[in-house]
Amino acid sequence: MVEEDGIPALVEDDQIVEESKRREAFEDTPIEKVPITLVTGYLGSGKSTLLNYIATQREKKIAIILNEFGDSADIEKSLTVQEMDEGSKDPTIYEEWLELDNGCLCCTVKDSGVVAIEKLMERRGKFDYILLETTGVADPGPIVNMFWLDDGLASSIYLDGVVTVLDATSVVERLDDVSHEGAPTTAHLQIALADVILLNKCDKVTDSESRQNIEDRIRGINSLARIIETQYSKVPSLSSILDLHSYQNSVPDLSGTDTSSKGWHDHRISTISVAFPQVNDDQAAKVEQWLQNVLWEKTIAGASVEVHRTKGKLVKQDGKVSVIQGVLETYEIVDTADVDKNGQSKLVLIGKNLDQSVVQEEILKLLAV
Repeated sequence: MVEEDGIPALVEDDQIVEESKRREAFEDTPIEKVPITLVTGYLGSGKSTLLNYIATQREKKIAIILNEFGDSADIEKSLTVQEMDEGSKDPTIYEEWLELDNGCLCCTVKDSGVVAIEKLMERRGKFDYILLETTGVADPGPIVNMFWLDDGLASSIYLDGVVTVLDATSVVERLDDVSHEGAPTTAHLQIALADVILLNKCDKVTDSESRQNIEDRIRGINSLARIIETQYSKVPSLSSILDLHSYQNSVPDLSGTDTSSKGWHDHRISTISVAFPQVNDDQAAKVEQWLQNVLWEKTIAGASVEVHRTKGKLVKQDGKVSVIQGVLETYEIVDTADVDKNGQSKLVLIGKNLDQSVVQEEILKLLAV
């Protein structure tokens, strides 16, 4: 059919219309986010052994991103090298993929950004979980921040937790490394940011007193993390290290974080825990302002401090609970649906130069209690 001006009239094709409807329905469907767990630890601690063990399990379809060739030589794979276009300012990306027997994907990359994750998400549907191995010398703090609150990635993935693998035979030596001149070692930082700590090669520390000393050292740095003793990085179940929801907006379990009676205090990084009464809205705002000053200005009562991990809860006078989460200078306070009429507020800080009595006094003064 031709109209008077000679332009053909548009005729709707049923197939095209149907396809358009399907596409719109797909775009309107919420994308289920994929959890990501960071696996950190020194070279030789047992990270690759852990990843190999996880890859043999058939509970999940897991994409494993290995960040360090030297720690993954025992994973059989074929190497391909993909380079950016000539003249690109972006770094070269060395990438290799291996499809494992149980449907898992394995990728080895070396790059300076999140390109590997973005490329991985193009394979959505082939996996339902991501494990990212960090290099042995990496401070996990900036990496945690990137995956926790990065707007570009937040729509497709969420940070589930940090698992740190420690070699029981060498961790004390790592912590006592004097070359850092009083600054936290990489081992301190990896322990401080951990949600679960695998104390691996425990069978090689046969003296029970020595093993207890190691655990006391670890808890002196991070009393929030769960410690699991392992041999050959074998965990009791995948649920002990995956699906932790450590960064979800649910009220955290802060039991066991009272550090006032702990036998070991590490002068480089330690955990302090402060409980205080329920707060009204004005007091909650004052606590947040105080926390901003601590994290951003790095001072408490005029003394210089460093805070690597913040966790806590604010219980309002009506029983409503807000969750406090923080990594380095980044934090958030989020209201929850939980109600705790009789509960106390609590703040846990992991960092350097933290004095529990000073923080307690500061907060109580702040609240005029």
